[in-house]
Amino acid sequence: MFARAALLVLASTPAVAAPAESFANDPVVLIDYGVICQVASSGSRPAPETLLGEINLIDQTRDMDVTTRVVPAKAGISFGVKFTVVPGTGDLPVTVIVTHPPMGDAAMTRETWGALIQENGSSLNLFTFDFPFEMRPGAWSMAIEADGRRLMEQHFDVVSELAAPAVLSVCYGQDFVS
Repeated sequence: MFARAALLVLASTPAVAAPAESFANDPVVLIDYGVICQVASSGSRPAPETLLGEINLIDQTRDMDVTTRVVPAKAGISFGVKFTVVPGTGDLPVTVIVTHPPMGDAAMTRETWGALIQENGSSLNLFTFDFPFEMRPGAWSMAIEADGRRLMEQHFDVVSELAAPAVLSVCYGQDFVS
């Protein structure tokens, strides 16, 4: 009787979807992914396939402050990927693709821009929460494509700021999570 009741409980419990798998395929090499607490912009350039129509230019040599897939939806937080290409690839023009929950008047869910991965350097691509309408909890991903082929995909889970105390502790100190 107990086994039958347990089976009924298991059968009526909805399955939880496994998180999407992240990957990097040759010639892209993923260096790191996660959060940078604060990023300084050195300007911007047009990116018509984004909600704001431009992207900020940032120092490509920055390292992640926290390697994580869990990102707090808090103003000033940046998250994304740092990657390079295997030696001998040459410079590689790519398209960066960010998918996210609907935002803006058009309920945009996909933003893209071009980038160049230099063979002797790294490429850092981030999304920064600048405006309240951008801070959308849910599944986010950042992908890299070249010639229509998906070379890398990294998944993130954007959560309310208090659901990511470890990240906030690194970014704002122990006082934030008391």
